[in-house]
Amino acid sequence: MKKFSPYLSGPMIVVTWYRAAAYCNWLSKQERIPKEEWCYIPNKKGRYDEGMRIPEDMLVRKGYRLPTEAEWEYACRAGARTSRYYGASMDLLGRYAWYLTTSQNRASPCGNLLPNDLGLFDMLGNVLEWVHDRYEIYQPDQSGQINDIINTYEPTIDKHPRLLRGGAFSLLPASVRSAVRSRYQPSLRFINFGFRLARTYP
Repeated sequence: MKKFSPYLSGPMIVVTWYRAAAYCNWLSKQERIPKEEWCYIPNKKGRYDEGMRIPEDMLVRKGYRLPTEAEWEYACRAGARTSRYYGASMDLLGRYAWYLTTSQNRASPCGNLLPNDLGLFDMLGNVLEWVHDRYEIYQPDQSGQINDIINTYEPTIDKHPRLLRGGAFSLLPASVRSAVRSRYQPSLRFINFGFRLARTYP
């Protein structure tokens, strides 16, 4: 942490998908959200690890959770259809995102660069962000349209990769784009892995 995210206002790093899920429940508890509204269920040993379960109604529960991949991309793009939410130019990337050229190979304090049109900071760069979904290849439906509707409540199995989005301080510009999908085992942690919280509101 001291080397790769040295600032108190910087992102949490070196976190597994399981630990990110555990934090969501911990924060729900701190804010006195009823347990039946929490979004992750520990495994039979009471741990947030392989075998933990996800309620089928997770998307309507009020507790904290990781955003789905579709939610994350919607929030990142903020209506843009270009490769990055501000446009396609690499020349402007350093105004919006911390990446290999601008980061000094470490995470930076959150919110110091320009936000996207929804007012969200650091959706690109700084740290890769775990999302809820496990990795799947998008499949076209009968009309040929790509279908990104994914079952959000499969049991967690370590051999099934989970997704990270957004690029990171250690990556080249080609990997700091709205559409880039990274996949790793949920038990894996690395210096540029972090997360962003989401909640469902009525």
